[in-house]
Amino acid sequence: MQVSNLIVDQHVHSNYSPDSEEPMKNIVEHAISLGKKAIVTTDHFDYDCKYFKKDVLIDMVSYEQEVAELRKAYDIEIRKGIEVGYRKDYHHEINAYLQGYSFDLVLLSAHNNGVLDFAEEAFHSQSMNRILEEYFSHVRDAVQLMDNYDVVAHLDYVSRYTKRIVDVEDYERCKSMLYDLFEIMIKKDKVLELNTTGLYRQGWIHPHSCLIEMYLDLGGKWFSLGSDAHRVGSYEQGFGQALKLLKSYDIHEVVQFRNRVPYFVTI
Repeated sequence: MQVSNLIVDQHVHSNYSPDSEEPMKNIVEHAISLGKKAIVTTDHFDYDCKYFKKDVLIDMVSYEQEVAELRKAYDIEIRKGIEVGYRKDYHHEINAYLQGYSFDLVLLSAHNNGVLDFAEEAFHSQSMNRILEEYFSHVRDAVQLMDNYDVVAHLDYVSRYTKRIVDVEDYERCKSMLYDLFEIMIKKDKVLELNTTGLYRQGWIHPHSCLIEMYLDLGGKWFSLGSDAHRVGSYEQGFGQALKLLKSYDIHEVVQFRNRVPYFVTI
């Protein structure tokens, strides 16, 4: 399915993230080659990141300077975004950081429990029930305790790293917690991300279709598209399939952000 040039990939990492080496200039030029009207980068921001064993903080001085330079050099709207890795014990620090800068888009994620990253093998030595229960409890805390965010990213992120494929029955056992989580999101007018990197990891778009259906059952209808690209070759990867999926649920628009204000794009 053809992707409109008005659709913005709202989950993209550049070399301001420790797990990407892609210069922002390359992302800008690639988006222009696709005829895009706008781009946004959403680099990692995690205090006490367990995966990299350090604070992962964007060099905002260099970032804002480069954004200003690229805006002058290229005829495309360049938006500023960030992916917040939430931890309850860093709640105040996270909010203080976000209040110190202006962004167009804030993604909310849960990447670790304060001891282990949810990608680490040691975390996945537990039973599947325990893995999902602990992970989704952290996501629920994030969406409930945080207000300064726009989109909940890769809701079932943990399923990328489990030792076996997570199935519908596994998710169903977490149904009560997931319903709580979705009700909080809907009440706060937060947006659910369709993260297409899952297509190339576990075979489905994040979140799994059964989770999408729970969200829809509760009246949720706001979706964002993100590839979670860490290189230009993954930019908008799988977006055609994501658009088809949305249309199969009778959803005909996606939500995008400019200056933290949502607007709708017809698909």
